[in-house]
Amino acid sequence: MKIISFILCAFAITLSYGQNLPSEWHISTDGKRLVAGTINKEGSFYDSTLVQNVNLQFSQTNYWSLLTNNYKNKIELPATMTLDGKVFEGVGVRFKGNTSYNNVQNKDKKSFNVTLDYTDASLDVDGYSTLNFNNSFEDESFLREVFYLHQIRKHIPAAKANFIHLSLNGLDWGLYPNVQQINKDFYKEWFKNNDGANWRADKPAGSIGGPGGGMPGWGDGTGGLNYLGNDTLVYQKYYTLKYSEIEDPWTKLAKMTEVLKNTPISTLPDEMPKYLDIDKTLWFLACEIIFGDDDSYVWKGKMDYFVYLDEATNQFSPIEFDGNSSFFNGAATWGVFYNESNVNYPLLNIMLKVPEWRQRYLAHFRTILQQSFDPTVCNALIDNYKNQIDALVQSDPKKLYTYAQFNSEVTSIKTWIKNRSTFLKSNAEVNVPSPVISDVNYSSPSGLWTAPKDDESVLVTAQASHTNGIKEIVLHYDNSLYGEFTPTLMADDGLHGDGADNDGLYGANIPAQEVGKWVRFYIEARANNNQHTVSYSPVGAEHDVYIYQIAPRQSSTTSLVINEFMASNVTNVEDELGSYEDWIELYNTTNEDKDVSGFYLTDTRTNPDKWKFAQGTVIPAFSYFIVWADEDSKSDSIHHCNFKLSKSGEELFLFNENLEILDSIVFDEQLTDLSYARSPNGFGPFKIKESTFNGNNDVNLVTNPDRDNLLIYPNPSTKGFTIRSTSIDDLPYEIYTIFGQSVERGNISAEKYIDAIDWSSGLYIIHVGDYVQKIELIHED
Repeated sequence: MKIISFILCAFAITLSYGQNLPSEWHISTDGKRLVAGTINKEGSFYDSTLVQNVNLQFSQTNYWSLLTNNYKNKIELPATMTLDGKVFEGVGVRFKGNTSYNNVQNKDKKSFNVTLDYTDASLDVDGYSTLNFNNSFEDESFLREVFYLHQIRKHIPAAKANFIHLSLNGLDWGLYPNVQQINKDFYKEWFKNNDGANWRADKPAGSIGGPGGGMPGWGDGTGGLNYLGNDTLVYQKYYTLKYSEIEDPWTKLAKMTEVLKNTPISTLPDEMPKYLDIDKTLWFLACEIIFGDDDSYVWKGKMDYFVYLDEATNQFSPIEFDGNSSFFNGAATWGVFYNESNVNYPLLNIMLKVPEWRQRYLAHFRTILQQSFDPTVCNALIDNYKNQIDALVQSDPKKLYTYAQFNSEVTSIKTWIKNRSTFLKSNAEVNVPSPVISDVNYSSPSGLWTAPKDDESVLVTAQASHTNGIKEIVLHYDNSLYGEFTPTLMADDGLHGDGADNDGLYGANIPAQEVGKWVRFYIEARANNNQHTVSYSPVGAEHDVYIYQIAPRQSSTTSLVINEFMASNVTNVEDELGSYEDWIELYNTTNEDKDVSGFYLTDTRTNPDKWKFAQGTVIPAFSYFIVWADEDSKSDSIHHCNFKLSKSGEELFLFNENLEILDSIVFDEQLTDLSYARSPNGFGPFKIKESTFNGNNDVNLVTNPDRDNLLIYPNPSTKGFTIRSTSIDDLPYEIYTIFGQSVERGNISAEKYIDAIDWSSGLYIIHVGDYVQKIELIHED
């Protein structure tokens, strides 16, 4: 068993997806940061290093005519999809797109929408039920959208994308970008949940002037989050509500646009964050402008972007969509603040008038230029994609452009990036030195980068400098995983844990929080120049932030323990339904019945209340209780929990109703049909052994030795004690704390004195050979 002090110190630095973190979020391997959007899951459907092989098999010989006739009404045609050998029966297929469909005329390279759960609601691939295979219209390079989405996903919520090699009824249909659908699956990956409301900024299908029926000119103020009055029916002419689980979403959309339009600039920083995620919006605008996306908010101002209302925060966010026209030639000289003077683009026209938001936008702009738009970095990734698809492009029988155009366009994108990077970096507001932030640390009474307890505040310190000096340093923190941050000024006065007065080290405290609470924080430095130029640490704030979690306390009682478990039960013991499932054995070490109502078991320390014991659950005195870890919390049974154990090793925690740790174990690789059990039973260290399911682990041990053979005295002891064996020489012994921490081991011959003057007072377990005895150490005052 790992010692409890290690567990408490490591509590906040374990890589974990506890508390149902969205799948696009992760805790860094050093445990210090919470980061969104940088994961490429190897082997997954959207793994950008793979080209997936897909065949769509239609039973009808005239499937092409049927797909064509069904296009306008979006009627799907049943088919069988084979994905790298895996068969999906009864999927629905239709042509998709507007300009990408109508402008390719009679060519066969159409874009496809595939609905996996069309006839079978259980079908999906890696959790995705709707697939988009795009025909690369207006993209001779084939890679424009895949590359663009890959680069901006470091900074904003954006679709995943890679490539597929498509066949129809066994006929080669060539290469397609495979781009994730913006739907509930997408929002679940990026937000706390997907119980919000999602609009696409365009006129609903079938309305006058809707898609395919002629649109008014771009930037006319209709679909760009402009205030159109209080009549929600007006908004419904220009936005398509894709889904909503929020009451009265149209009124909320109108209210957000009203606040943006009518709030004075001076008070907008206080009011607007109640309705709009400011930071996400600024990153979004910067990405679209830098990469020259002409299918975008910043160019069209009315379509080809989504608007999402997050249920958890009640904030709106613009969402990137349709990146096949990024690196637009006409955008090569778009300014850093493109369209900021146009009143029909309020996210630019209004937000960039707020000085602090303008500087935040510029800080994010510089970060994107450095991290995602650097020509050397971009060229390397573009070359990787080109090498990945080159042969498939060359052999593609349906491609819209020639192989020569493909090669030329790849070169053109590289040149475009190089020239635009130079152009943007020459901007006077971009080309301003930023404050340098370094040596960011947090400390609790337990130590540096060590999670605090619930009654402990945290000291955050950071170095900062600028050629013009520092105007102020702001610590932004929040005691949850979602929502707004609270700003507080950091001090360099020698009075806030910041070293000496005016030494460049700044300090501020984050107040104590409740057990289990996550705390996110980041640093903002503001220069003492005319612009009050800002920088952040981490530079990706607010989607990349420092994090810790309030550590639980150790319970003062050891009356209930994790006594034994099996993480790979194949043939050992069946549950009441005849299934072989993982199991966990708890043991009541006392002579009184133990009511465990409201206690918790979890396999994720960062999610302490993962599974809760039912009301009325009682474990009798000196008795055992089995919990089946089978991810099946049956309503008619109190013995099945909502997680499984990992044979390869993980962790297991038992919490009381106050979320105090009663017991815990961090274990390594387990063996099939063998258990991991405490020996001696109830308090000893864990050992792999034959299972003693629902019983004493020491069936072969003598736990009450004859005093003539083994004497341990005095008991209780104040300074130390003697172990005497009268029957065996060279006898091994080991002494443990009540928590299973080994404090001393060795061998005795006849007699050995144990000096315990430096040990803490408390109960200790002495294990001599097969003999076990408890001894109490009470230091005199």
